[in-house]
Amino acid sequence: MILVFEMTWSGGIHAPGNSATIQTIARAYPREAVCVFADRSHIAELQADRALTACANVSFRQITLYPRLFGKTHIVSWGRFRRELSTLRQGLATVPRGEPCLIMLISATPTAILAARLLSRLRRGRTGVQVGLHGNLNDINGWRPRNPLTRACDLRSVLNWRHPEDFTFLVLEEGIRLALVEAIPRIADHVQVLPLPINATELTEQSTVELQEPLRIGLVGQATGAKGTDLFLAVAREFKQRYGNRVAFTLVGRAPDNSDLAAFDVLEDPVTTERLARKDYLARLAKLHFVFLPLDDRYYRLSASGALIDAITWLKPVIATRLPIVEALFQRHGDIGYLCDDAAAMREVLTQLVSMPDTARYLRQIEAMRRLRDSREPGVLADEYRRQMQQRFAGLLTD
Repeated sequence: MILVFEMTWSGGIHAPGNSATIQTIARAYPREAVCVFADRSHIAELQADRALTACANVSFRQITLYPRLFGKTHIVSWGRFRRELSTLRQGLATVPRGEPCLIMLISATPTAILAARLLSRLRRGRTGVQVGLHGNLNDINGWRPRNPLTRACDLRSVLNWRHPEDFTFLVLEEGIRLALVEAIPRIADHVQVLPLPINATELTEQSTVELQEPLRIGLVGQATGAKGTDLFLAVAREFKQRYGNRVAFTLVGRAPDNSDLAAFDVLEDPVTTERLARKDYLARLAKLHFVFLPLDDRYYRLSASGALIDAITWLKPVIATRLPIVEALFQRHGDIGYLCDDAAAMREVLTQLVSMPDTARYLRQIEAMRRLRDSREPGVLADEYRRQMQQRFAGLLTD
């Protein structure tokens, strides 16, 4: 039996990625029951994905999240630990005594990792633990508590512990694994890689956009500093002034709370701090020619990019900074856009695209993105996930 716990996020946060990952797990082990424990609002988002609900071995159980510290994964909270411990015990109680099972934390705080480790040791019957690490992995480089007890249980300390054989961490790109092992060498033997899958449900909604004016460039996701929003807006102002209606810039997402929305006036579509409905998000994404990815290495060295996955899913070539998570895709899949060393290079690429658009190359880039997308479908990644599980957790799950 596989127990998947989302004890960190509610609503639509991480829902597309969680859905695709759960599909991958369920398709890797169709003979195993996969039970997903999540907040009611998150379950509603997951169940809206037809590709997930088509997996007959997946079921859902509602849990109650810790009511405070939402999104503050770096804080070691003993109140949150008690809630996480209780939730995991609730899940394990559904597993027949002595039956092997996998606890999969699809996202996790340090205390959730501690709770899963504790219960896996106390439970009768073999119990594996797999911990998904997302953007919160950057907590290893951030603020740390002064209290020695809580500091011993923050994320950097937890990753540094000596872990049992049936305990692994799952990251979403090979480049992230390399960066994590460089930061914490001791963890090397306990890190697996499962590339973030695409959202297969959206594949039927797509059509290729012809490379014609206006050239449409988009920043995808929440307009944060780490995503390079300031550079995107500066470039949008420069190019609109220079080329007028020959180019259009769009935010496919929302502005952070308390943003000065006047700064976004140069963009084609109105910007708010409210989360876009998925249909509106996809409508904006669908009309783009290129996704602009001036990602900050300080954050995305240890975090996958949901914007990059959306670009792959919707076959949008990228104009991206040279980060390990992006460069690895170019090396493996060829010309999927433009890989740039700095902001000047990104401006140069845009100038060339507006002045001398190369339709033939653009179509080749779309085909390269298509091959990349095919490699990220849950059914394809299911084979890789099962292979890694057989290596690490041999005999735990039924093939």
